[in-house]
Amino acid sequence: MIIRRWLLVVWVFIALFGVVACGSEPPDKDDYFPLNKGLSWEYRYQLTTLLKQEEGVYRVSNLGTAEVDGETVTVRRTNEGRDYYLMRKADGVYRYASRTLFQGEPVVDEPMRLVLPLPYSDDGERRWSSTTGTYVIHRAGPSTITTDPVPDFLMSYRVVSRDETVVVPAGKFEDCLLVEGVATLKVFADPHVGYMDVPVKTREWYAPGVGLVKLERTEVLDTRIYKGGSYLFELVGVDGWLQAE
Repeated sequence: MIIRRWLLVVWVFIALFGVVACGSEPPDKDDYFPLNKGLSWEYRYQLTTLLKQEEGVYRVSNLGTAEVDGETVTVRRTNEGRDYYLMRKADGVYRYASRTLFQGEPVVDEPMRLVLPLPYSDDGERRWSSTTGTYVIHRAGPSTITTDPVPDFLMSYRVVSRDETVVVPAGKFEDCLLVEGVATLKVFADPHVGYMDVPVKTREWYAPGVGLVKLERTEVLDTRIYKGGSYLFELVGVDGWLQAE
């Protein structure tokens, strides 16, 4: 299987925000992307393909600030031991670098990856592109192909709504931002079919004072060797502070 677990949130992967945990500084009630030290979140994910369904829990915590290549960044660590280094600038929140358990030092993104543009209250249409990876596409059959079917790719994003209401296990959230992302990938499906277009769509909901509360991703692919599917990511709670009603 080439489902890369560390990408499953990616943007999972990248955009994980939350509510107040014990001892943390309360986030601004209008902040859709809290970076306060001490905040910690718990999410559940569900990955569905034609062959199986996988469920699990994903946790992430803000550890505070650090210096990377002379830049001050916020360190966010997942329960899988992966660190993301985030930076808030005048025009948005960026992922500056990342580090896995097998890397001694952070690897700087070139260029930085925009997670969410600022200001949040801008009524104009916001569009941007950022690098992401596949969440669902995986090998399902034998093949002489030895590389991943899809390298990291650019996805086009836009803010489509600022007044969404979302219900997840953690509760009901109002006045949410809805961000949609789309991409069309060229995938070498198998030696018989060759390359084919694969549509990829992402929808992300961000709540004020909380952050990311829900994410949906679809990657439609069904060949003899590779399969796609869908990915659902929802906020469950934080250390008992936020639970389903």
